[in-house]
Amino acid sequence: MTVAVASYQRRGPLLRLLRGLDAQLAADGALREDLSVVVVLDGSTDGSREAVEGERWSVPVDVRWQPNRGLAAARNVGLAAAAGGLVWFLDDDLVPGPGLVARHRHAHGAGPPGVVVGPCRIPPDVAAPAPLVRWWDEFYRELAAVGTIDRFDRFTTANASGPAALFSAVGGFDESFVEYGLEDYELAVRLLAAGTPLRFDVDAVAWHPDVPPMPVLLARQRAIGANAVRLARRHPQMIPELFPLRRGNPYRRLLRDLRLRRPRSLMAMCHLASWVRGGLGWAHPEIRRHAESLARTAAQTAGVASADPDGALLDRMLGYRDGARPRRSRSRARASRQPATSPTSSDNVISR
Repeated sequence: MTVAVASYQRRGPLLRLLRGLDAQLAADGALREDLSVVVVLDGSTDGSREAVEGERWSVPVDVRWQPNRGLAAARNVGLAAAAGGLVWFLDDDLVPGPGLVARHRHAHGAGPPGVVVGPCRIPPDVAAPAPLVRWWDEFYRELAAVGTIDRFDRFTTANASGPAALFSAVGGFDESFVEYGLEDYELAVRLLAAGTPLRFDVDAVAWHPDVPPMPVLLARQRAIGANAVRLARRHPQMIPELFPLRRGNPYRRLLRDLRLRRPRSLMAMCHLASWVRGGLGWAHPEIRRHAESLARTAAQTAGVASADPDGALLDRMLGYRDGARPRRSRSRARASRQPATSPTSSDNVISR
């Protein structure tokens, strides 16, 4: 097994991950057998290479540096390093839960070759937005109930292992996904089309203790919107799942009623809502929560608008049907000010 860790400018979290893995490996010699780690530094200039190479590890740790090309390209370097064995992809900002190494090492001994995905959970002692925690709790509850992944938008390579040959057989990661998000969704479309079994192991837990600041989350939401368009262009059959025709999302309905379609105007709304969330500390928590959801939605919609020049996918996202853009009515304007209590999994409002 090759543990493949792609990293960019995260020396501290990267060392935390590697030390957590090493502690489990040092405690059990059987886990170390035929196991190595490859760290792919995707343009890092923060001393990550020197820090990793300066420590003593229980297993070989190979550090490879490349100019910044994006997560998909860095993942492919790790995939190539695994050659004909197993590969275990891990995000660099995770902390291994108890027994995590053993779960992945023992997951591929029987049954048909497949990919095993473990959860990346927010620790209970981390101050994270309540809607975010509820969303992930429900997401993992649903996966645990069935034990398999049969939808591309439930797949992640943040904590996933399998035979390298399975990933290589479908072409690996699409390196045109340079910005944040959805490169694993695109891979999942091809894995599922090839009939690859995707299993979910609820006990293969990796902890995700770092909650990025709001500006980073909003930048990611915009990148997710743009990559959703790229994914839709690659696989048009996925458009109904990526951009479902529905009009129930109150934040999208507000953007539609205000006729905001250009990336600049959508980002202006994003910044305004973000200011309301952060600048009005005295405001009721519900107001601040709705402002955050509006900021996220506006950022994602701006990403879609920037990557969708003909506006067809943007129309679907905003809830227009059959290309008809209805005139704003007072009743709809009043309804737009009645947001829902929390996002749903298909709204894609919360980034990983």
